[in-house]
Amino acid sequence: MQDSVHSLSPTVEASDLERLRINDLLVGLDDKAFAKLSETCEFLTFTKGQELVEEGTFQNCIYLMVKGQVRIVQGDASDVDLVYREVGEDGWFGEIAALDKGERTASVFALSDGVVAVLPRVIFINLILEHRQIAVKILESLAAVIRSSNQRFSEVSSFSGIQRVYLLLIDMAEPTGDDTSEWVIDQMPTHEQLASKAMTSKDVVAKALSQILQMELAKRRTGKFYILNRERLKQLATEI
Repeated sequence: MQDSVHSLSPTVEASDLERLRINDLLVGLDDKAFAKLSETCEFLTFTKGQELVEEGTFQNCIYLMVKGQVRIVQGDASDVDLVYREVGEDGWFGEIAALDKGERTASVFALSDGVVAVLPRVIFINLILEHRQIAVKILESLAAVIRSSNQRFSEVSSFSGIQRVYLLLIDMAEPTGDDTSEWVIDQMPTHEQLASKAMTSKDVVAKALSQILQMELAKRRTGKFYILNRERLKQLATEI
């Protein structure tokens, strides 16, 4: 594991406070309450590729994004990292463990250099109790977690890894124009990225792509990925 974000040297800039002020979770918070909050949180830098949070550890705090972007992933029994979501400069993460004081349910990796504000659990709980708009946003966030988990369970239990890759390709592709016989993915993700999003392995992704290329349902050209028969691909993706 790379060094935890808590091992880094704190750094606070005026611009960091300004960015934190417009974080979605804190929108609507009055200046006095924000000033009090900013005195109790810790601003920490991270670098691209760094692991900010390790799944299974205990950290009683919530993280508010100030600058940069992170990816939240969960491991499964087959050692496949499943992408849960990506969080940008207006978001936050870690609210579940901050609420129940349990272990972290996912790992968090930096997609870029950036800054995060770490808010202790006691301050976070007080914010929820004193500001109903923040409580509502946290409830909405938790509802999204439940919906995402339900969808993930449904997809994993209903479709094979290859089918999930096909469904992902269909979802990513856009029509090339008025002629909808061809659909294109302008920036084709790597096998690793596709595997994470489709909740499968890189080997399965390679097999899935190879199959539809051989069947001439798709083709690669100048860095783009074209789907030549979208309806047939949908059939392959959904047939039992």
